[in-house]
Amino acid sequence: MIVAKNILILSMTRMGDMIQTTPLIKGLKEKYPSAKITLLVTSDFSSAVSLIPEVDESIVVNLRQFDNQEVWEDLSWIKIYRYLEDTLGDIKGRSFDLLVNLSHSKFSALMVRYLGAKNIVGFYCNDFGNRMTGHPWMQYFSVEIFNRNYNEFNLVEIFSRSGGVDAKGRSIAVTPSHDELSLGTLIPPEFNEGEVLIGIQAGSSLEGRRWPVQSFAALADQLIENINARILIFGVESENAVAEDVLSFVENKDKVVNLAGKTTLSQLSGLLEKCQYLVTNDTGTMHLAAALGTKIVGLFFAHAHPYETAPFSPGHLIFQARISCAPCSYGVHCNNIVCIDKVNPQDLSSVIESHIITKSWVLPEQVNTKSELNVYETVFDFDDNFQLRPLVKHRLQIDDMFRTAYTLLWRNSLDEKMKANDFEFLINGVCENLNRDYDCTDIDSVDEQLEKKYLALEEIVKLAFKGRKQCGNLIREVSGIKGSPDKIAQSSAEITRIDEKIEELGLTNPELRPLSDMFSKRKENFAGNNVCLLAIETRKEYNNLIDECEKLSTILNSCRKKLTGTKPCYISHDSINVAVPGR
Repeated sequence: MIVAKNILILSMTRMGDMIQTTPLIKGLKEKYPSAKITLLVTSDFSSAVSLIPEVDESIVVNLRQFDNQEVWEDLSWIKIYRYLEDTLGDIKGRSFDLLVNLSHSKFSALMVRYLGAKNIVGFYCNDFGNRMTGHPWMQYFSVEIFNRNYNEFNLVEIFSRSGGVDAKGRSIAVTPSHDELSLGTLIPPEFNEGEVLIGIQAGSSLEGRRWPVQSFAALADQLIENINARILIFGVESENAVAEDVLSFVENKDKVVNLAGKTTLSQLSGLLEKCQYLVTNDTGTMHLAAALGTKIVGLFFAHAHPYETAPFSPGHLIFQARISCAPCSYGVHCNNIVCIDKVNPQDLSSVIESHIITKSWVLPEQVNTKSELNVYETVFDFDDNFQLRPLVKHRLQIDDMFRTAYTLLWRNSLDEKMKANDFEFLINGVCENLNRDYDCTDIDSVDEQLEKKYLALEEIVKLAFKGRKQCGNLIREVSGIKGSPDKIAQSSAEITRIDEKIEELGLTNPELRPLSDMFSKRKENFAGNNVCLLAIETRKEYNNLIDECEKLSTILNSCRKKLTGTKPCYISHDSINVAVPGR
């Protein structure tokens, strides 16, 4: 059992990611009350550290200083090396006993390796410089990006669980700003208390994720005319041009204030807290506003995926295009971003107007199953887990079944195993949610597709049993006095062939790829060159794969039964039952 007194957390990406670590940080403080928590960040977002509760100290890595050639006049890499050596040497000397690396870059992994902390969660490098993942939930994080259609976990929950913190009932949180004096200079004196203050974040880190400026402008005009709104446009200095474009299309310019690049982070925090709503692309500003209690209307386009990065607190509204390519895969550059045109300014204006009156999210009639939209409300579910609840009741698809089943599977598989009664309770709960949130009248067609996937699951299980047997042969040969080199080579080659077939089944059955990818990722983290120990570890992973395939099949079957209220047509698939010697 880890007893941590000195904890270092690496959060070296964006402000939004930093805010998404707050439930983890709070949970670690509860778990280790006397521990000192230090946050390591880059200079780009060091000003955000003051917003993060429960942090005792921060360390800033500043590579931006070398952008200035007056400081780095000879462009010598030796200066960078010496800076990193001194900085990392100082950090190493602080003797951190728990290091949590939530940054997935190779640079951060190399840093972790150099620091040599006793206990590591997250990404690090092995002796050969290969990036490794030091926790089951971080292994899941590594493969999730290839299986986005089957992921229901927000990054906040992944971060929290990787640090041994249960995310149930937790929300993101920041320390509010109390800089009232400077806020008065930013909001015009003619601001009327009767006006509804609404923020707009029109920019984002990637241009393809942005709702069109004309749409933001049209929305601003509708809100001004319909609910007497005052609009504040937020953004960093580089987004000022986008903000000016929005303002150029607005008709009621006297009711709109462009604050892009004109606020400190403390001022931005104070202004967001005063706003009743923020309409925003997927940005750090969105997470900051949600943590301050401002209602969010979030717009998720291109690579942005609400299941991964929706604001982790209840009561917000999320729009996403319901088209086959959404969300884009990472690394894909789209030259025809049609998803941004699926969201209508009139729809957003309508939901905000109704929310002011009813304090609940009510969709207009035109937002329905024909409108090519997913609309979600962020909620805590029956078991106090964070969830996106669909507000448009689309027909249940096989991907919905698998995404739901994987959520139960991974919570059971990557944490401590649940008791049978607890698992049955969760299956009942998710089935009630599926019945409430989806049109399940065509469940028979889903069941026909499931039958094919059951057969593929059986094939994976058969292969895993064969792999387990080969591991046993390998262990006997290696540990025996007269082990045969030929038999050792034969078993090793057979294990490689089996693993390739498992990978192939995952690639040809995308619904099952999360299983094969997790199996491969776990094996990537094996260390050392002792053949016997590696065979023992490999056999363990075959057992895990068998268990996860069987558990997934059980969950899918149970959900199918409960959704139809009838006995399944395929009795043999109540659980996977493979006739394998030694079973």
